[in-house]
Amino acid sequence: MDIWTVGTSSAVPTADRALASNLINYKGERILFDCGEGTQRNLMKHKMGLMKIDKVFISHWHADHFSGLLGLIQTLEMEGREKPLYIYGPPRTEEFTDRILDTGYFNRSYDIFVEDLVEGDVIAGEGYTVKPFEVEHGINAFGFTFREEETVKANKEKMKELGLEASPKIGELKNGESVEHDGETIKPEEVVEKVPGRKIVYSGDTAKCENMIDNAENADLLIHEATCLHEMIEDRKGHTSAKQAAEIAEEADVEKLIMTHLSRRFRNGKESELLEESREVFENSELAEDGKKFEVKPHRPE
Repeated sequence: MDIWTVGTSSAVPTADRALASNLINYKGERILFDCGEGTQRNLMKHKMGLMKIDKVFISHWHADHFSGLLGLIQTLEMEGREKPLYIYGPPRTEEFTDRILDTGYFNRSYDIFVEDLVEGDVIAGEGYTVKPFEVEHGINAFGFTFREEETVKANKEKMKELGLEASPKIGELKNGESVEHDGETIKPEEVVEKVPGRKIVYSGDTAKCENMIDNAENADLLIHEATCLHEMIEDRKGHTSAKQAAEIAEEADVEKLIMTHLSRRFRNGKESELLEESREVFENSELAEDGKKFEVKPHRPE
């Protein structure tokens, strides 16, 4: 599983940063979270597999989070796409997507399915789920949790002790069935362990809130907006400072924090101010960059 921060600027793009967009590549499936201006160009530039995008999740309907959607849809058509595209987002996503699709003249070679979500909905994929949760931004706005399904793995040492390391009975044990071996009954819990799947959380745009902390709990990777320094946050309602993003990561006990949605005020080296403020609270913080890839390795049995 690879995660790319595709576009990392807030509100207004810069020469180095496109608007909000993030991509998860999970076993070859591309899942896009937000689609701000410049998304498709960065997908092409960094060879992220634009044509392989299957699902698009829009966190909220401010232009810096959806303004690249029309261009993406048209490019997919011009490149001969045939498989469907699925678009999900908060209430009114169907309405706003219909408006986008009615803009201009173009044909479409594939189907687009759109769904309004509410907190509590679950979008199930092959081996994973995506769940929206409400955040505080002044309008209907979501964060998203991407969660890999748990796996069942055999404890190699225990299997070897019992002489089962090459036995077809391993599959039965993994399926939760007891087996007979050398005159003894071996129960699944004796030799197999459930390993939790990886968890990736994306904040969208939000002020610091309890629902964000609750849903980010124990995430392997938290991609969180960090629009500005804490001394400036009072002028940016519905947003989060670098310090607050770090506090959320600390309180949620996440493994790693990636800060994105950076104000254009922080460029030409000034980004380091955001990183410094964050690391005073949460050491394992990093700044997102357009086209930067992050890998989250699978969990192992303890």
